[in-house]
Amino acid sequence: MTKLALIILILLSLVLLSCDTDDDYTLSQKEIRDILYDISLDFNLGNTFGIMNHVHQEYLHKGEFSWHLNEEILDRMGRFQLLEIEVLFIEFNGNYAVAHTRDHYKSSLEDYTYNEPEDTGYFSYFYRSGGSWLIYGNQRWMMKSANVSEKPQVRTEDGAF
Repeated sequence: MTKLALIILILLSLVLLSCDTDDDYTLSQKEIRDILYDISLDFNLGNTFGIMNHVHQEYLHKGEFSWHLNEEILDRMGRFQLLEIEVLFIEFNGNYAVAHTRDHYKSSLEDYTYNEPEDTGYFSYFYRSGGSWLIYGNQRWMMKSANVSEKPQVRTEDGAF
């Protein structure tokens, strides 16, 4: 009888260990990928409200608030009929994440691909708030200009920088 109980216990343990148990990282990956899929679906349906439901109330990206994001979405909807978001990879840092994607916009007149977050990054930056991931923006007031150095230039006595 004890051998039978031991065999049952071993089989039960194997079944429980073989179950699909996702960790926080995998669940976060799935949630952000689902959000990006929802954004592309809502874009294709012309549903700006659906897209904006995934945006954090404190959204700030390159000095622009969620109102500006809504305007950008409307502008793009006027220009393109379809959006397909190809997720390349997602970086996590605690409650923050950055989704690296290729956003393919298509219309009968043109096709355009944004490499995100490098090009615009509107849908790239996420924050985990209240147990859910939301689009948060890069939280910067200004975009760094390519020709502005991080350190101030100081003129030497001979006039050189």
